[in-house]
This record gives sequence, C-alpha cells and structure tokens, in this order.
Amino acid sequence: MQKDEVVLLHLTLFQVKKILEDAGFSSPYFREYDELGIEPNKINRSKLDHKKAIFLLCRGISEILNTKQPKDLIENEKFRNLILSATVR
Repeated sequence: MQKDEVVLLHLTLFQVKKILEDAGFSSPYFREYDELGIEPNKINRSKLDHKKAIFLLCRGISEILNTKQPKDLIENEKFRNLILSATVR
C-alpha cells in the first residue's frame, strides 16, 4: 500500500471509532490509540506510525464487534441513528 492509501484507511477506521464512541461503545485499544497521538490528518507522520494507529483501531473495533451481540448494536438507538445519518450523506 502507498502512504496515501494507508492514511485513507486510517481515516476510515477513525470514523468508525468515532461512530462507536458516540454510540457509547469503548475499548482499551481506543485509549491506546488516543495516547499514540497519531491522527489521520497528521500526514507528515511516517507510514509506519499510521500503520500502528490502524492496528490499534482494528483491534478496538474488532473487540467491540466480537464482544457485543448484533442485537446490542442494532438496538442501540444512538448507534442506529449515527449509521443512518452517515449513509444518508
């Protein structure tokens, strides 16, 4: 992957993280990600730094999706509204 593709993936996963957090879901990996201090808009950071951030985001997202039942996500009104508003744009 080229660096711009890595940054785009980072941005996409960051948006998923924000949706999950806004809906009230959290993960220790998200805290690690925040402590890392590498956000998608920091394009001057190395490709390796962005890959580290992607790894933490993937771990956090997968942890939430593996520990929650699909019903828990679907029945979460905030999550449902955030997904609907994201797809309407």
